[in-house]
Formats: sequence, structure tokens, C-alpha cells
Amino acid sequence: MDLKKTLLFSIFTGLCACGVNYYYEEAFKLERQGMPLKAADCYKLFAEKNPDDARAPGALFRAAEIYSRKFGLCGKSQSVFETLLKNYAETPLRPSAMKGLFVCPDYFPVDRPLAWTYGDSATGGANAKQFIRVADWGSGRAYTLTQIYAGKTLIAKQKKFYSFSARDFIETRDGFDTIVLRYPAEKGLAWVSLSGGRKVRFTVEAAGLKVKVRAGEFSDCIKVKQQLEGLPSWIYEYYAPWTGKILTSVAGKGFENRVTELLEYEETTKK
Repeated sequence: MDLKKTLLFSIFTGLCACGVNYYYEEAFKLERQGMPLKAADCYKLFAEKNPDDARAPGALFRAAEIYSRKFGLCGKSQSVFETLLKNYAETPLRPSAMKGLFVCPDYFPVDRPLAWTYGDSATGGANAKQFIRVADWGSGRAYTLTQIYAGKTLIAKQKKFYSFSARDFIETRDGFDTIVLRYPAEKGLAWVSLSGGRKVRFTVEAAGLKVKVRAGEFSDCIKVKQQLEGLPSWIYEYYAPWTGKILTSVAGKGFENRVTELLEYEETTKK
């Protein structure tokens, strides 16, 4: 046996000797070393090579989450979610996998401890600010807490609940359910929902936008129009992938004025 064949044989037998745990342990190690994309490939490979292992569904789910959340590789994540749903119909991960299949990118993430700070566009928050944080999440439902300030004076507090129903992302406030986003959020998509008991027409007017606010510049944003029935003006809300709402403006025929924009956001440790 020549040297090249000997080396290949040694590598192959070495991998086999590692047993079924090799790719799973390698994926875990790569994540800890800050190489999530390689880790995702290993999780996927582990599941492919060990489909009957109890960890296989979780490995596929983790791979898909890394592809989508960390790298925006929606096409790649969707194929992994499809495999998970097809091959493991009874997995408790099914609801989350169904969401991941359609909600990529996620324009309104409330399934982890994010916090946003918004300010009025005119003064950058000197006149008005909103502090919003995800206070609880899980079991298909989350809620946020909002504090609204005029200058340095706290003037209001709000609590909003969020949930998914099929492909609809629903905001519940003061007993009213409003479909604030519908997936897949593509240009031209439109729907009618209630807000405070009044009919509102929502339209995804643009997608793939680059939007600059005080928190930075965001790519692949969507622009959603909200118009109350019977009113000549409307609201635009801009959403960035995996970040959430970054800008709100008021518009009408021939004008659009910024009202509030994202100043900063972060992932917290609170729950």
C-alpha cells in the first residue's frame, strides 16, 4: 500500500473508531471555538449518518437555526427544517421547526432576550424615548414590556403579547389581536386586520431595502404600510432581519416624515 492510500486508510479508520459521537462532539467543539457554520455542517452530517439516534432531530434543528439566525442562509435552513419535519413527525421540535421553515428571515424576533431603545428622529431621543424588552418567551407566546419617556419623565408603560398562528405574527394589546406581519413577508403581500377595534390594511410595499438609522445601517429590510380604514394618511414601519422594527414614519400623498427610529439594541440576560 503506497503512502497516500495508507494516509487515507488511517483517516478513515480513525473517524470510524470515533463512533457515532464523532460529528456531534465535533459540532459542539466548533461552536465553542467560534466556528458556527462548520458546526452546523457537522450537526447536519451527524443526523444524516445517525438518523436513528435520539439526538438527530435536535442536531438538525440546531444546524438549521445556525444557518438562518447567524448567517441568513434561509434556503439552506429551510431544506434542513423540511428534512426534520419529514423524518421526525413526532418530535416536540415540530412547532418551532414549522415556524423556522416559513419565518426566515425573522423580522420581529421575540423568542430570545432582546432589548430595543427607540428615540424621536428629530432629536435622537432627547424629546422622547421608548425602552422595550422581551420579558418572557417560550411555549409559542412571548410578551414585551415598554417604558415611554418624554424627556426624562416616564409617562406610560405598556405590555404586549406576541404569538404565531399559521403564518401570521400576532400582537395582542388591550384585548385586541392584530396581525402585524404575515410570512413570507414579500413585496406586494397584503392583509387586513384589526387594531384597537378598527380595520387596518397592511401592505409590504418594498423588500430588500438598505435603511440607515441612528443605530446603524441595515440591509434586506422590508417596508410595511399600515392604513386605517377611511384615513388619507398612513404609517410606514421598517423591519430589519433578526433585529426587528428600526424605523417608523408618517406618510401621505407626496410626503413621508420620520417619527421614531432605533437608537440601540442588545441581547440581555434577563427573563
